[in-house]
Amino acid sequence: MSNNKIIENENIKLIADAFNRAPLQLNAIFECDAELIRFDNDKILAMTYDAIVEEIEQGLYTDNYQIGWMAVTISVSDLAAVGAKTLGLLLDLKIPNEIDALSLENLQKGINDACKFYGCHILGGDTNTNSILQIGTTALGFCENKLMRTGMQTSDVLYVSGKMGLGSSYAYSRFIDGAETEYLPKAKIKEGQLLSEFASSCIDTSDGLFPAICQLMEINNLGFNLKIPLKNLLHDTCLKISEEKQLPHWIFLCGPHGEYELVFTIPEDKSKAFENEAKNMNWKPIKIGEVSNKAKVLTNADGLLLNVFETTNLYQKKHINSPEQYMLELLKLDKEIRL
Repeated sequence: MSNNKIIENENIKLIADAFNRAPLQLNAIFECDAELIRFDNDKILAMTYDAIVEEIEQGLYTDNYQIGWMAVTISVSDLAAVGAKTLGLLLDLKIPNEIDALSLENLQKGINDACKFYGCHILGGDTNTNSILQIGTTALGFCENKLMRTGMQTSDVLYVSGKMGLGSSYAYSRFIDGAETEYLPKAKIKEGQLLSEFASSCIDTSDGLFPAICQLMEINNLGFNLKIPLKNLLHDTCLKISEEKQLPHWIFLCGPHGEYELVFTIPEDKSKAFENEAKNMNWKPIKIGEVSNKAKVLTNADGLLLNVFETTNLYQKKHINSPEQYMLELLKLDKEIRL
């Protein structure tokens, strides 16, 4: 498995390798959820951009309030993963000429409510017209410590900030069941700020748990040993769908639509102090395993021979042209690993 690579990363390299890196930038490509710039002796400027395009085009997000909320959350979550305090956002908005007043009002309300929740503001941005609604945000923040995806060591403890799979269960409900269900995840800003004092690496789960784990394994050339049953990782919504539809638990961890929790590692000698501080802020992170020296290998307590690089790359394959096809391929893979 040591030769496993993330296809999306390879595609991004083809673009990014043509650009010179900024001299004050602290992170290299893929090393961080946000770009870190040395601002002065005491602070680091964190910047990130993310957009909602496919989610709208494919019908995953149809409610304008939800779209507004998510447009803020997707970028703020990247700041959470580097332990930054959010300063504000720049809004990149492309709206159809025929958008009605109520739809625009709901979009604005979703954006504004999310900003209030995260304690930040829209600082400015750019607005254009387009055939369909598209929206993106640049989030800006400051952090004091350099929390990145790199830095974890063998025997560090692996945690997640909360239950996994809610993003996948929402996508299943929308695309497979055609059900209307609420999905308004909250970025873990306060948790990320605590992690900046303890964690050796961190990433958000905007693409799902397995893709996040793949990123950490690839950039650090290490592996993980999951020590709890995958069932114990899952959100109650996933467990309900799994039972009703007879779906394997691991499928809900594959993404590519995630839940915006955090995956992080803590040095073993700091884990007790970290857990005490988390308890003081009424946060119960879930200890799920440890870092191993088996490069790019994930073992699990369920005993499944899962290659999570294979599942992560599956959605990028050319023959996958719909969420339904993606689900069929995952179920096909499940049969193969159980033979």
